[in-house]
Amino acid sequence: MIKIISQKLYIRVAIAIALVAIVVSLVSSMLSYYSGFKEKKNTNYLLVQQLAQTMGKTAAIAAYLNDKELSQEIINGLLSNDLVQGASLESEANVKGEMELFIANGTINKQKEAVLVRLVHPFLDDTFIGVLSIYPDDNFIQHQAQAALKKEFILMLVQSIVIAFFVSLVVQRWLTQPIQNLTDSFAKINPSEPETLKMLTFKQGKRDEISRLTHGINALMHELHLTISNEQTLRKKTQELEAKFRLIFEQASAGICLLDSKNIITTFNPAFKHYFTVPGEKELSTLHFPELLNNVDELQSLLKDIRLAHNPPQTTLDVECKVGYKTLWFHCLFVRLTDQRDTNRGPQQEHLVEVILHDVTERAERELKTRFEADHDPLTGLLNRRAGEKRLQKALRECINHNKHLVLMMIDLDKFKPINDTYGHEAGDKVLIETAHRFKTLFHEQNDMCIRLGGDEFIVARLVNTFNKAATCEQATALLNELQQHVSISNTKTCVVGASIGIAVAPTDGTELHELMHNGDKTLYHVKETGRGKVAFYDDIKN
Repeated sequence: MIKIISQKLYIRVAIAIALVAIVVSLVSSMLSYYSGFKEKKNTNYLLVQQLAQTMGKTAAIAAYLNDKELSQEIINGLLSNDLVQGASLESEANVKGEMELFIANGTINKQKEAVLVRLVHPFLDDTFIGVLSIYPDDNFIQHQAQAALKKEFILMLVQSIVIAFFVSLVVQRWLTQPIQNLTDSFAKINPSEPETLKMLTFKQGKRDEISRLTHGINALMHELHLTISNEQTLRKKTQELEAKFRLIFEQASAGICLLDSKNIITTFNPAFKHYFTVPGEKELSTLHFPELLNNVDELQSLLKDIRLAHNPPQTTLDVECKVGYKTLWFHCLFVRLTDQRDTNRGPQQEHLVEVILHDVTERAERELKTRFEADHDPLTGLLNRRAGEKRLQKALRECINHNKHLVLMMIDLDKFKPINDTYGHEAGDKVLIETAHRFKTLFHEQNDMCIRLGGDEFIVARLVNTFNKAATCEQATALLNELQQHVSISNTKTCVVGASIGIAVAPTDGTELHELMHNGDKTLYHVKETGRGKVAFYDDIKN
């Protein structure tokens, strides 16, 4: 309780004022005591001197008359004064040698300073006839001075305490109490609850420091009330928006992820995890985004360009990838994220990249199927004439630009029409399908192309770094032998077809596709006219 009271401002102020008043009173009283004591003592000595001067003439007469009784009365009269503790009267020896007069009474201490009065001859002013010695009572003088000064000290101390008390009351009334009221009002304020920010009361019209302070505090609380109210409203809206965006993020059907400067996935939604989680596993196989998809180097280069571009547009890319045993296609949207509020970003500042993925596997498969059907013969599965010529044109450009060779085999089946006429078109279709299968068995490398031009006409082309005529002839002969094998057209029937092959080689036999195909076709008809079932090169017949 004492500790709580001692924490009150007005109590501490009152104690401080009282302590200051007491210390000042003590110091001033001590200074007054020591200076007043000496002054009182000098005053008493002066009174003794005045008393001695008063008795001087009477003592001179007694000394002149050598009257002991008068002298004794003078001494006794002096001793009746409290300031005198002893006195003596003595006369000088006369010319006749008579004994001098000496009367003394009281306490006479020759070692103490006495008040001496030289007695002058009553009729001769320049003649001294004796000495009156008076010894002051130092103890009485000192006690009298101390008593007077103690009264002054006590009076001054009481006066200081009274002044301190009333000063404390004034300070408490005009300073500490208003401050205490402000403190109590502040204690009721909770910044998190704007309704507690009530205006503090103060006397209108007053312009003292407390009133101005209260007015300033009220203005500050008003602004604080508005700020907190606005902040709470904004926080509520932000929380609502955050909840909506979180709901959108978590329940979106598209996969969403964020990539840091090293293309590491920092966050992702459930749909993204579902896309890339291998069946039987609970976590992603890696958090390095490019490694989740095919073409790692291409993706890393694309992401680097997005980060370095000044104003990068949204970038889209269709990517194929394998997740477990499944092959999936994703349509990826890449967006570089920039915090518009951050104005201190430098040119080297790294950016986050947002990736939004849609599973387009079904669409991609349909497109691949449609493209395959558009580019391939529906019966044999070989490239059709349009797609085949396009592939040949591309291969011919590579051949010319990179010093390679394009071997073009123009193939026409022998004795195919009689099969259609004898066994029907269904049997003919079986022969064409089996022929295409044999093409693909022998020519299945990446740079090999098998094309059906129409009917029983085909092209087999191969892009090679170095042309070897003997090896090419051997391959063509092997193909002829393969095509001459029996073809089953039913459970009980087989047939045999042959083929003729004319070969033209680019760029020797032509640098344009139509020229190369014309020369190959010319060579093929030469074979047919000279007996069928053989292989011929254009450079052998052009002369």
